[in-house]
Amino acid sequence: MGKRVLGSISKITKTMVGGAIAFSGTATAVLAQNNAELYGHLNYGFIVVDDGDTTTSEFADNSNAVSRFGVRYSQPIGQGTFKFNFETGLGLAGSSDWSQINDPEFLEWERTNIRKVDFSYEGSFGKVYLGQGSMASDGITGASFSGTDGIATSAVADVGGGFHFSDGMVDGTEPTVKSVFNDFDGGRLGRVRYDTPPLAGGGLILSAAVGENILSEGVDDTVYDLGLVYNGDAGDLQYSARIGSEWTDFDAGGDANSVFGSFAILHTPTGLNGKIAAGRRDSDNSAVDSDYFYTKLGKRDFEWFAWGKTHLSADFFWANDSRLAGDDGFAWGLQATQELDNYNAELYLAYRQYQYEEPGLDYQDIDIFMVAARWNF
Repeated sequence: MGKRVLGSISKITKTMVGGAIAFSGTATAVLAQNNAELYGHLNYGFIVVDDGDTTTSEFADNSNAVSRFGVRYSQPIGQGTFKFNFETGLGLAGSSDWSQINDPEFLEWERTNIRKVDFSYEGSFGKVYLGQGSMASDGITGASFSGTDGIATSAVADVGGGFHFSDGMVDGTEPTVKSVFNDFDGGRLGRVRYDTPPLAGGGLILSAAVGENILSEGVDDTVYDLGLVYNGDAGDLQYSARIGSEWTDFDAGGDANSVFGSFAILHTPTGLNGKIAAGRRDSDNSAVDSDYFYTKLGKRDFEWFAWGKTHLSADFFWANDSRLAGDDGFAWGLQATQELDNYNAELYLAYRQYQYEEPGLDYQDIDIFMVAARWNF
């Protein structure tokens, strides 16, 4: 019964997404003059990757927050507000796409670059979403006050994720950075989602969703998830606590479930901040159960330059049993963000090292440098 219902929802959502894509070119111009907001950013940079044997350097889109364009539209209807959000990545080759053996096209837009074709209605009852967009657990591991999330988050594989660990040579069979380091955070799917109205004095929101990948052919897995977000403050402290869970029912058989969360805190007078994130995933399709722990420490709002504030951070990621029983991954990094207030932009600088070992096999470390700039419009 659930499969049939979700199948009907999926068909409706695909139809809505297809129509919205066809309509978006004309609609964007119209909406811009009628309760709408056009937005986006360009986020491009240069990466240098040393796998212990060879060095690769490339210009790339910053996969921490890919270059994108979107439009938001809102209209009061009845006792609530109808909203529409269309958003797409530009299709630029990203920092997680390159590797020692993969040289992606500079620009190759595909349907999977569509991030949102999202319809929602919000009122005193909460908010209901239908269409391509964030699942309930999307962003659950993203609690942060660091100011450096444009270049580094708990998704540490967003820079260099496609690169292979080297054991003296690379032929494409070796493990990649993104196969070892995963924060299990929820994604964007064609889904139905419900958010409660703010609870517990306005700081707590509970979310639930069911969805399916409607942008890729031949992927019919069903995903269910829950998310809980609580934001608050206590004197000079601001904090955010998040926890989520995701269940995937694979169309080919079997299932997987994940539990993950994050907590972040900021001391407002000093700018000192920190976060932790952790998660565990059990899957019928894997012989091992994976888990990780991530932490980030920083200080923000340095006023060193007249251009804008400077933010600094360092982060650490421990991965266990990512691919095999007994394997270990460790990553650490340093990050800096410089705001450019007059240009609505930021400059980013980051270094990260990835380490990985399997029982009986110790791969060489991967060192990555990235400098990038984001212009918001």
